Amino acid sequence: MRVCLFPICFLLVRFVLVHGSADPEDFRKMTAVFRKKCLAEIKIPVEMVEDSEYGEFPEDERLKCYFSCALQKSSMMDKKGNIKYNQLKLIIPEAYKEVGNEMIDSCIHIDSKDKCQKAFDFMKCMYNVNPMVSKIKLILREINGEDNGYFSQAFVAP
Repeated sequence: MRVCLFPICFLLVRFVLVHGSADPEDFRKMTAVFRKKCLAEIKIPVEMVEDSEYGEFPEDERLKCYFSCALQKSSMMDKKGNIKYNQLKLIIPEAYKEVGNEMIDSCIHIDSKDKCQKAFDFMKCMYNVNPMVSKIKLILREINGEDNGYFSQAFVAP
């Protein structure tokens, strides 16, 4: 089994946290090599990548190319920009296959000739399919005094 990359692991961690228990730090450790290389290669602030965990997906070329970099370095996207959906499904733990496959299947339609845009749209789609954990994380940030404005922005009544 291949080591998965940070963005995909993040999304898998999200549903693991909703449906069971797992240590998110284990996933971060597994993906640290890809993350570090892509952060340096793309010259993107780590905060921008971390903010995507909370649903912040600014139309920034660096973030788009960070996702492409991570997918390519983990062999989950080829050099032509084709995402290897079946390989992604193979890294999902058995207990979470149904939810993980649903997330991936919901985003297979994403297409773009630009591989950075495709990776970005895929990651954003995966987040949008199952954003609940990020809302839970926002609440925990608020409780721990780490709001940074996300909590108040995310839960403002319309």
